[in-house]
Amino acid sequence: MASNGNGINALPDGVLRHILGYLPPRDAVRTSVLARRWRDLWASTTVLRIIDDGRENIYRLRKFVDHLLLLRGGARIQTCVLWFNDMAEQFSDSDVLRVNLWFRHAIRCQARELQLIDGSRGSFFRLHDLPIVSRHLMKLLLSGIQVKGNSLNFSSCPALEQLDIKKCNLSSAMRISSESLKRLTIIDYGNWDNTPVLESMPLLVDASVRIIHDNVDSCGVCNVCHGFMHGNSSCVLLEGLSKAKKLALIAESKTFIFKMDLQLQLCPIFSNLNTLLLRDHFCVAFNLHALSCILKHSPVLEKLTLQLFSKGPKHEMEMKGIYGSEQRSNAISEHLKVVEVKCGVVDRRVLQILKLLCSFNICKLSNKTTHSFNISKVCFHLQKHERQQVM
Repeated sequence: MASNGNGINALPDGVLRHILGYLPPRDAVRTSVLARRWRDLWASTTVLRIIDDGRENIYRLRKFVDHLLLLRGGARIQTCVLWFNDMAEQFSDSDVLRVNLWFRHAIRCQARELQLIDGSRGSFFRLHDLPIVSRHLMKLLLSGIQVKGNSLNFSSCPALEQLDIKKCNLSSAMRISSESLKRLTIIDYGNWDNTPVLESMPLLVDASVRIIHDNVDSCGVCNVCHGFMHGNSSCVLLEGLSKAKKLALIAESKTFIFKMDLQLQLCPIFSNLNTLLLRDHFCVAFNLHALSCILKHSPVLEKLTLQLFSKGPKHEMEMKGIYGSEQRSNAISEHLKVVEVKCGVVDRRVLQILKLLCSFNICKLSNKTTHSFNISKVCFHLQKHERQQVM
């Protein structure tokens, strides 16, 4: 290592701490033997990544991280990642408690980005039922976590802008609320016995909700949705998404709790929504009521994309709608400029979509291989072909 003022030793301490943050914690600690200047640099790195790489047992990891956090004290953390794979399946109750303490320690150290990931195939890691309190937290990722009661109450996180919830068990989560959130991603709800309520998120810009499992939705018992659906005028999920400018709703299962939200007396106005993606079952849900209802409640919508049971990125059929000023329907946004329909084949479900678009006077489509064509004529010929096949 250079000692004449050149090389890495010439860098300021802040830059060196940043570099050490990219090293595995054990390697960062080992740099303390390089020289007197390096003795304590590792203890104030701004990035802390505790990642189960399959090479360490629980006992060694537990002992190392406990000592690491003790010696770091209250040094600020910019980014903290707690990521466990197969090791998580072996966690005892005391291990779960310990990891929860690590998580809370990162919050106390003013972490701006925090990730808690259970990448195992076993049960979900249990996050304690305590609200997160931080004036500094800006990004939070939870993956493979069992979330309870108040864990998703972010009323005490005024700086939180991005929340990603992936493959989590939210069966005991009552509400998701944030006055500051701008970007929300929820992928694969997992096992929900109760559907959590998305409360008002006034600053929301970009939101994506993807439902995979069939067992997400049940509303056979009144207390399943916390009384919000029966005798109450509030939505369960859509109200919290209603301020988004860009929204993606993806349903790979046939059942989901949006059905009650989409009742005309409950469905909120999507007052800022200019870009909407509906995919798979959401396009055809409830005899197209979902699509029709959201279109009627999106007064400034500019772009609508419908992706029907075709994964892409290249689709067999891609059609783009032309919505001329002389054809506009008073039922939907006067700002709508682009309507895209992406699918594998034009089957009965796609035909139903095309007929609905036609009812809104979106009557012309074009694709890569043909010139523009009239939807109503396409519907007529497809229906005629179906009748001939039946005969």
